[in-house]
Amino acid sequence: MITREYDEFICLVSQHDHAKISLDIFNFFREEIKKNTKNLEALQYSIRNHDSGWIEFDLHPKISNDNKVFTFQDIDVQLQDDLWLKSISSSINPYSSFLIYKHFRYLCENSSRDKNDKENFIKSCERLIDERIIDDKKNIIDSEEFKFELSSLQICDLISLIICREKVMGGNSPFLHINSVNSLDCSIKKVDKSVYKLNSKIFAKKENFVEIPYKQIESELIMTPKKFKRAFIEYPMKYRKLYLIT
Repeated sequence: MITREYDEFICLVSQHDHAKISLDIFNFFREEIKKNTKNLEALQYSIRNHDSGWIEFDLHPKISNDNKVFTFQDIDVQLQDDLWLKSISSSINPYSSFLIYKHFRYLCENSSRDKNDKENFIKSCERLIDERIIDDKKNIIDSEEFKFELSSLQICDLISLIICREKVMGGNSPFLHINSVNSLDCSIKKVDKSVYKLNSKIFAKKENFVEIPYKQIESELIMTPKKFKRAFIEYPMKYRKLYLIT
């Protein structure tokens, strides 16, 4: 679950809805950018379904003992591993499974987890991938095509996360890998309450919009988790329109 505080409310976006927005963002890309892969459908599937393991978990929010919503950032390491592995294994396309795995492996390796937790997750993934991938994995990983595909998944995931939380980008600017000599700056800047600006070389159109589906719950209800859960189930879905301009 992805959360955002708004006045006296908590807004919640499911991980799978966030992944749908990630695909919306990729579909805004210029056609000449998309032509850097011959595996377009597999890539689109990977972007759309990279968080499919969370679908059941996100049927309602989980509340911690200190009355906070468990988000993708602070759930137990073992549970996160299980959800990541479920996303990888549920893919109907082995190539997509491999892309999703490499995406989560990058997140794992760059997290604050201890070394043993990282190694255990990677070993579990490798066993799973070995059952699904017949081709030479090294040749896939080293190809410019795969680097572009993985970069696309990572960039779209990041931009979607930023706009779902309506935050500003922190850290270094991310770059979309095109090939060994070309990359595109994919930094995103919030320029208005509902408007974000990106590099004009990325999107086919100057103005694009996404609708973010979310549930909006009164913050005070979190003190009584059963009421918060019931409100989440019963409240209607709302939609937040955001503009991505170049």
